[in-house]
Amino acid sequence: MGTICSTQSPQYRLSYTLTDEKGKIICLKELMNHNIITGDSEGEIKIWNLENKSCIKTIDLRGKIFCILEFEQDKLLFGGTTNNIDLYDINESPEKLIHKFEGHKYWVNDLVKCDENYFASSSNDGNIHIWDYQNRSLFKTLNNENRIQILCLIKLNDGRLCTGNMDSTIKIWDWKNNKCDKTFGNNNGVPKCLCQLKNGDILSGCDNIIIAWNREVEHYKLEGHQKAVRYICQINDNYIASASFDKTIKIWNLKNIKKQICEQTLLGHTDFVTGIILHSSGKLISCSNDKTIKIWEK
Repeated sequence: MGTICSTQSPQYRLSYTLTDEKGKIICLKELMNHNIITGDSEGEIKIWNLENKSCIKTIDLRGKIFCILEFEQDKLLFGGTTNNIDLYDINESPEKLIHKFEGHKYWVNDLVKCDENYFASSSNDGNIHIWDYQNRSLFKTLNNENRIQILCLIKLNDGRLCTGNMDSTIKIWDWKNNKCDKTFGNNNGVPKCLCQLKNGDILSGCDNIIIAWNREVEHYKLEGHQKAVRYICQINDNYIASASFDKTIKIWNLKNIKKQICEQTLLGHTDFVTGIILHSSGKLISCSNDKTIKIWEK
């Protein structure tokens, strides 16, 4: 039986749209000061103020930008097709390149903060690097067998790392002890995005299906997207949002896991939806290859 799509009134509506005139938007984050930041296919980073509904800063980098991490306020790490991770101080005018973290041999796909001293990066080269942020150096490399391409990386609630890999597996890593604790999911498609819920379940976007894992066992599936799920975020204890290459965003009701409900489908993007975040204001914010950022409100 497929997932039910509810006929209830929409929970979210499109409030307004911001447009990047230059490139397809690939990644999106909220900064500590509550501005949002995007990276695009032309190597431009843009910082947007939601109150003014405008771009307040542009940083021109080389290569496509796939991931952004704010390790400390106004100190931004960027990863993408240059294979390096660039650290910038955006309070400087012009913005100051502080350091290049070099070590990956191919694209950097994701960046996550491990703790107050270290951050992790994953790459198409199959490596997970752990970096010493304060000393600006490579701390260790996790031993990923056969250097399988890593497509996504998140930090779990317990501090461990979790990766989605090209061989269709999901791996949980104890980065402090340099070991892989668990491998699962190798018969359910390639996981292109991951999200952990507050209850501990891990969600993976495998092709056009979202799979929920409870203690590494398949718990349930959410079916309804027509193309690959690119990003998943939790809204609250009962709802998640998913962004897809089918140009839609879906809001899912998880209150009854025996009958997963698509509460509504958000339409408006005209190309792949590449990211969705829950802003601290309560707004949902999405980005797309159509060069727009859309702000959705209840």
